[in-house]
Amino acid sequence: MAVTLLVAAGAMAATTYRWVDSQGVVHYSDTPQPGAEQIQIIPAQTYRAPPAPPTASAPASEPVAPPAYVSCEITQPAAEQSYFAPESLRVAVGLNPGLRPGDVVAVTLDGDGLTAEQGDPLQFAVSQPERGAHTLRAVVRDAGGRMVCSASAVTFYVQRPSVLSPDSPARGR
Repeated sequence: MAVTLLVAAGAMAATTYRWVDSQGVVHYSDTPQPGAEQIQIIPAQTYRAPPAPPTASAPASEPVAPPAYVSCEITQPAAEQSYFAPESLRVAVGLNPGLRPGDVVAVTLDGDGLTAEQGDPLQFAVSQPERGAHTLRAVVRDAGGRMVCSASAVTFYVQRPSVLSPDSPARGR
């Protein structure tokens, strides 16, 4: 870069001449020509960035915080599990390590939030689940509301007897 600056500085100091030939073409040169006029060229504006501030490195004595959770998963029900006419269904979330103070587990069933059972923030109940396929999702949020862990979605199935079948217990014989 220093060489380029020296060359540029030398070019700015050179005398420049301008003339027009018989064809009307304008020429510039650092050599005087008959009928040429000496011109003053304004040097180009330049900018030099200030030096970058030194990067701050963490002191060696300051420990690096480990990730919040090594794993989080929906442990119950199992993925692709089928249930026949359940009265209720238990949903369980497993965390490693366990739930930290201030963190909250949020579980949704088909997009609707479930409420944790009193006394156990990792257990949820679904009362009278509808017939069909259902998807459970679980996330852990810290006290600031930031998601710190997300479990893979689990799909399970509920089967119920049809009221249209003559032998169905749902007909109320």
